[in-house]
Amino acid sequence: MSNTLFLNATTPESMKVISQLDEQGHKSRIANSLQAAIRALEEHVPDLVVIDASLEFSSTTALIYIRNMFSGEIAAYGEKISAATRQLLVHLGVTVILRSISEIVSLLLSRSSGHALTGAA
Repeated sequence: MSNTLFLNATTPESMKVISQLDEQGHKSRIANSLQAAIRALEEHVPDLVVIDASLEFSSTTALIYIRNMFSGEIAAYGEKISAATRQLLVHLGVTVILRSISEIVSLLLSRSSGHALTGAA
């Protein structure tokens, strides 16, 4: 079981994925702004932070701030992440998943079975 913080989980697809994870016993929290993310990280340290790289959290300042606050594993997903954003994410030690959020379900389920997200791109 993992405790995951989702940043900018606003699409119907992301809400469906979070519901599926919750049904599997994962604990999920959602933060849809930088302030909410900071508050969530201060209140409870997750096992994993998952970011929609196409939204607000793909900004350099927000990513660096979150990376500095959270030393654990961060994964960013998106089917169309620009090369520059990918380069920044990799530089910050963020795992990049070049697929939709629905791919996160199987990755998190396998992760809870002892496999890591590393190399998921």
